[in-house]
Amino acid sequence: MKQVRPSRSTGALMVRSRPNYQPSSRPANPAPLLAELDALLALVTSEPALAGERAQDLQARAERLGAHQVVAGAVLCRAEACQRRGEIAAAVTLIRQACDGSTPLSGGNRVRASLLKAFVYNDLGDEPTALQHIMDAVLAFSDEVPRLLRVRVLNKAADLLNKLGALEDSLLWYSRAEELAVGDPPVHLMVINNRAYGALLDGRVDDAVAGAQQLSEFSARYGYPLNAAGLDTIARINLLAGDPQTAVEIAQRAVEAALPVDFLTADAGPYYLITLAAAQRSLGRPQEAQATLNQAQKACSAEGYARVKNEILKEQAEILAALGDYRGAYETLQAFNAADRELLSRTREAQARIRQTLFETKAAREEAARYREEARRDPLTGLRNRLYVQERLTELLTAGHPGRLSVALVDLDHFKSVNDDYSHEAGDRVLEAVAGLLEAALPGDDGGSFAARFGGEEFLLVLLTPNRDRAHQIVEQLRRTVQQHDWSYVIPGREITLSAGLATQAPGDTYETLLARADQHLYNAKSSGRNRVSP
Repeated sequence: MKQVRPSRSTGALMVRSRPNYQPSSRPANPAPLLAELDALLALVTSEPALAGERAQDLQARAERLGAHQVVAGAVLCRAEACQRRGEIAAAVTLIRQACDGSTPLSGGNRVRASLLKAFVYNDLGDEPTALQHIMDAVLAFSDEVPRLLRVRVLNKAADLLNKLGALEDSLLWYSRAEELAVGDPPVHLMVINNRAYGALLDGRVDDAVAGAQQLSEFSARYGYPLNAAGLDTIARINLLAGDPQTAVEIAQRAVEAALPVDFLTADAGPYYLITLAAAQRSLGRPQEAQATLNQAQKACSAEGYARVKNEILKEQAEILAALGDYRGAYETLQAFNAADRELLSRTREAQARIRQTLFETKAAREEAARYREEARRDPLTGLRNRLYVQERLTELLTAGHPGRLSVALVDLDHFKSVNDDYSHEAGDRVLEAVAGLLEAALPGDDGGSFAARFGGEEFLLVLLTPNRDRAHQIVEQLRRTVQQHDWSYVIPGREITLSAGLATQAPGDTYETLLARADQHLYNAKSSGRNRVSP
C-alpha cells in the first residue's frame, strides 16, 4: 500500500478499554513477545485487520506478564491497524493510551507513536503537523530502533516534504531511506515506489518514467513481484506518459493483486480502480470506465474518504464528458470543485504551523547531508565504501574514460591468520594502516581517483590516469610499499603482502563487467602465488 496516500477502509475494528491487571509475580521473559510484536508490526502494513486482532491478544498476554513495552507496542500496533482501516478516532484513542505516561516508552515505541501521529494528521489533511511528528520520530532514533521502522519514518518524511513542495529535501530523505532499505525487497521497493509516485503527483514526467523503470528493474533483480501499489504507480505513470494501453493492462493487474489483501485495507482499492477507469477512458472505452468507477464508489464507506471521493468525482466528470453527457459532466465538475475547495480550506488552516516545521526540516536536511556522507564511508578505515563505489564508478563509466579509467581489486594475502595469530584488534590496525597506504598511493593531479574498502580485507582503487600502464605502475608500487612497510609495531615477525587484479575500461563496459574482469584478474594473481598484480 502506498505510504503517500491515506489508508482507510470500511471494516470496523472493536476497540476495548485496557483491562485492569495485576502483574505476575513470575519473572517476565519478554524476548518471545518482542519477536512476536516485530512480526505484527510488519504484518500491519499489509493485513491490518488480522494484525490488530493478534495485537489485542498479544497485549493481554503481555499485561499478564508485566511486559510493559510489549503492551505499549501492541497498543500502537492496534492503533495503526485502526488508522489503516480508516478508524481515525479509535486510532487516536489507542495512541493516547500507549502514551499515557504510566510507563516511559522505549526508543522504538516513541518513534512508532510519533510516526502514527504523523499518519493521523496526514489523513486529516494537515501535512505540516504530520511533518512535525515525523521530525520528532527522527530525533528519537537510536540503535535499538528497528531498521524497518527507521526506513518507514524516513520514507514518510520524504513523502511529506514532497507534498509540501520541498523537492530537494524530499529527494535527500528518499535517498536516506533507500540506503537503509537496500537488500530488503519489499521495503526497498516501497521506497522506490513512493519516490516515483511523488514525481507522478508533481507531473515530473521524466523522473516518474525513470522511477517506474527502476521499480520494474529492482523487482526483477530481487526476484520479488510488485504488489498492487507498485503496479498502480507504473500504470499511472504510463497513463501520464501517453500509453493508455499499457496503463490498462497494468492497472488491471494492480486491481487483481489487490483483491486478496489491499481491498480489505484502506482506500488503496478504490484508488486502483480509479486508475483503471482513467486508463479505460483514455483508451476510448468510457462504458467500461463507468462500470469500473462504480466499483470504486461502492468500495468507499459513507464516512470519511474525502480525498478518494474527490478523485472519483473528478474522474466521473471526465467519463460523462466522454459519454457525451456534458450537462452531467458540468454538474459533477461543480461538485468536485466545491469538495476540493473544502479540502483546500482545511489545508490552509494548517499553514500557520508550516514556518516552524520548515525551520526544523532545514536542520534535518543538514543532518541528512551529514548522514549521507557517513553512509558512504567505511567506519573502520575512513575509506569510501561499496555504496559510494557503485554510485561514483557508475558516474565515471557514464562520463566515458576508455583507456584512462582503471580499477584494481586488492586483497591482503592470508589475512585470516593475522586475526587468528595476533587478534582481531591487531587485524583492524593493519587494515587501518593499509587504508592509509592506499590513499597515499593515489595520484594527486586528477581529482577523480579514490580508494575504497569493499569489505573484510578487500579494497578497491579507482584510478583516472593517462593510460593503463600508469595505473599498473601505481598498483605495483603500492604492492611493494605494503610488503616493505614496517609491521613490527602491530604484528612482530610478520609481513603483509597483497594481490591485485587490474582492469581498464573498454568501450561498452558497465559497472558489473569492469569489476568482473578485475575480480578474475585478482583470482589469477592469487592462484599464481599471491603478492603480485595481474595482469
